[in-house]
Amino acid sequence: MIKFFRRIRQNLLTENKFSKYLFYAVGEIVLVVIGILIALQINNYSEHNKERKQEVSLLANLANEIKLDILQIENSTRISTERLSRLDSIVRMLEDSSNIEKSSFIEKSFEFVIDQYFKSNSGIFDEAVSSGRMSFVQNEELRQNIFDYYRNASESDNDGTTRQVTDELITPIFVETLFINPEGFSSLGLNVQNIANLESIDLKALKVNKDFWKMVLLKFGSNREQMARWHEIKLQAEDVKQHIEQELGNLK
Repeated sequence: MIKFFRRIRQNLLTENKFSKYLFYAVGEIVLVVIGILIALQINNYSEHNKERKQEVSLLANLANEIKLDILQIENSTRISTERLSRLDSIVRMLEDSSNIEKSSFIEKSFEFVIDQYFKSNSGIFDEAVSSGRMSFVQNEELRQNIFDYYRNASESDNDGTTRQVTDELITPIFVETLFINPEGFSSLGLNVQNIANLESIDLKALKVNKDFWKMVLLKFGSNREQMARWHEIKLQAEDVKQHIEQELGNLK
């Protein structure tokens, strides 16, 4: 093809047809420019398709990641609800404290110092942000919703507050009111009756112990507040996941 154009150019110069040569030269330049533009268009189209495939992959992975958050919240909520139900039953055992087996009561009460915590599965999102791949998400509203969700899920201090309440308030009261007695040590397999001068736990007195009831109040209050916060995060997660799935439907 190049030899063909070169031959035409040489013939025009040989025949001293400068005007025709000039016209031909301009036409050749136009063809070259058109060729470059076509090549650029093909390259842009190829790059666009590549980015759209990466966008679909990213959104699909984010949807799966957020689904794991939803499942985690549902599971943690179920476990926490069941724990509070068991603790409620334990507290109600004090209505007839004379029939309570003390060591068993203390062992069951250990759940006062156990909590569930939510940690967002943000590995895909964190990597996409650090690598700049979040820019592949063309839908600006969706991209902002995704950022808002992960910021809300990670910056929540609700679990931190619950942990602090348990560690700094509930645990000391638990140890003082339920554990520092022969039955408490016995629940750990330690017999200190002939060593420590400790009185047996008085379950009847526990019923009027304000510190004990403060512990009960803190436990139920902090855990229920925690679950309410989880519910808010779950609703936002479900909304973002649905938005992502709609966008995937549009892209495919």
